[in-house]
Amino acid sequence: MILGIVGSPRKNRLTERLVSRALEGAEAAGGETHKVYLIDYEVKFYREGVKCCPDELSSLCEEADAIILGAPVYYGDINGLTKDFMDTVRIRDANGKYALGTVIAGGTGKGLCSGIQTIYHFFYHRQMRGIDPTPVSRFNFDRALESLFESGKKLVELSKERKPFKDLWDRIEYYERLEYMNHTFLDEIMLLAKHLIESSKSPKLAEAKKEYELAETLIDQGKRVEAVRHAVKAYDLLYF
Repeated sequence: MILGIVGSPRKNRLTERLVSRALEGAEAAGGETHKVYLIDYEVKFYREGVKCCPDELSSLCEEADAIILGAPVYYGDINGLTKDFMDTVRIRDANGKYALGTVIAGGTGKGLCSGIQTIYHFFYHRQMRGIDPTPVSRFNFDRALESLFESGKKLVELSKERKPFKDLWDRIEYYERLEYMNHTFLDEIMLLAKHLIESSKSPKLAEAKKEYELAETLIDQGKRVEAVRHAVKAYDLLYF
């Protein structure tokens, strides 16, 4: 069973659409799926000696062959409800369990990379084998829906045979190779500028492309601080 977890406190919104699309991909590959909403459970923040995550929710996570977790981004990181779930859910024998994460940063899009990193840090520390990190903003939303459909299909095939990590070395090496795990503020604004360039029809598009390409050149030369001004300008030209 592939378990989809919607971390948003609001149903039928963007986070649910993302999780649902990944589940549709899983179903297309012949997988059995189940979707839950954290808002339907009494998930409490961690307190010593208190059962903070309902047994039913923990049991679903333990029984699932793979997990899809989606959350909204608030002020640069995932929302508190999802974080409380990650802090308190009990998943015994999670080593090698496959997992897929996605976040949606509304408005400016800022925080989509730091948010996805938080979810994959959770997967890392629980020894789950995270695949295809999917940071989303309104600038790449439609493309993300289709990539999540494909990731959902992949999850079904991968989860047929769990692949536990041999040791910490193996786990760190695996996560070091995942996209977005080492993205900084500069990398994030470059990603957002790229999404805007790909989707914009603004008369300022040519100027934005020039600034973006200059930022890329400076980054390639190791001049990351100098690149910031041009990356931000490329973003600002198309966002505002």
